Amino acid sequence: MNDHGQHNRDGLERLRRLTSLSDAELAKDTGDGWTVATVLGHMAFFDRLLLLRWDTYEKDGVFAELTPNHFDLINYAGAGDWSALPPRAAVARCIEAAERAVARINALPEKVVAVVLETPRVALLERMLHWSPHLVQIERAIGREI
Repeated sequence: MNDHGQHNRDGLERLRRLTSLSDAELAKDTGDGWTVATVLGHMAFFDRLLLLRWDTYEKDGVFAELTPNHFDLINYAGAGDWSALPPRAAVARCIEAAERAVARINALPEKVVAVVLETPRVALLERMLHWSPHLVQIERAIGREI
């Protein structure tokens, strides 16, 4: 088992604990006009985007490339929609998208995993690379560990 498998399982456990957040905690400011719920909507979006990137790889044999500039544009464009999500829906979408992403990663053939591990695209396998900074951000906002 690759380390990413265990890291993803550990991350899913943390994400599932988000259901314990109160409505007040989901409304806490995380900075830049985002709330905890906005961050969760963002996380769900990027896990769904990951699924599409794997679909592209499966179909075309190449990864859909995204630059840091793309991420900034996506975040700017998506923030309003993510903020408009009902907070409990943001939690549910975040967990559901993460579970789907991890299931997809777990189903990848070992030869594909090996290819990805030789590239700078490790976040396509290791979702904690994206989740962890946001979980820390959420914990800071709510003032406790999840």
